[in-house]
Amino acid sequence: MKTSYLTIDDSPSSKFLEHCNYLNALQIPAVFFCIGKNLEEEADAVIKVIKMGFKIQNHSYSHPHFSSISLKETCDEIGKTDEIITALYLDAGYDYHEKWFRFPYGDKGDGKFGQNFKMFPLPDLKRASYIQDFLKEIGYTKPKFENVNYSYLNSKRFNNDIDLLWTFDIMEWAIIKKNIKGLETIENVLERVESKKPKDYLKAYGNRKRWLGNHDSDEIILLHDHIETSAEFKNIINKLITLQIEFKAL
Repeated sequence: MKTSYLTIDDSPSSKFLEHCNYLNALQIPAVFFCIGKNLEEEADAVIKVIKMGFKIQNHSYSHPHFSSISLKETCDEIGKTDEIITALYLDAGYDYHEKWFRFPYGDKGDGKFGQNFKMFPLPDLKRASYIQDFLKEIGYTKPKFENVNYSYLNSKRFNNDIDLLWTFDIMEWAIIKKNIKGLETIENVLERVESKKPKDYLKAYGNRKRWLGNHDSDEIILLHDHIETSAEFKNIINKLITLQIEFKAL
């Protein structure tokens, strides 16, 4: 069995509780990186999900590119969502003590707009450090992934960062965008998921193939809670199950 961690971004949608019920029935743990304004709209569902044992985490308040906003706006995006999540955990009867953060689009606010593994443009390290320090000041940490051994995650550039990246993006969002040739349908997405040589359409991670059947490394899988692809959520989860992936809790 290959071990993977399931992370789901952009929650909660109006189908959030339905998705969580399905995962819960299959005993699949997941971490949900949530948008603050969505949390406000689906507060009752979020409280139920916290009680189920799923982890709710910070994905900013309005999902901006952090490279395009000021440092004050950056802190507001993080801090406001932190306050919302803290209150929801308290309403559910728990403390929000394991605080994790993922940047929208993987954009660390360093001027690279999420193109973290391209040489140019060079990152604004001073600005990036400010944001990382702010996260640490308000209690954010990064969980340890002992067997996720992709070298770029442990590189000098990212080793001390506490935001969470990922190793395999399902890329079902491309069905919505309709701007990536070869990923226009759910059939295309599922074929890529089970491929031994999945194409990296974003050309973001260098040359190492991230095949979900490869047992050399655990994976941090990225999926999304989008209403536009909610009808395909079960199909994607079922496809991952057929790959004999053991989902591990963080």
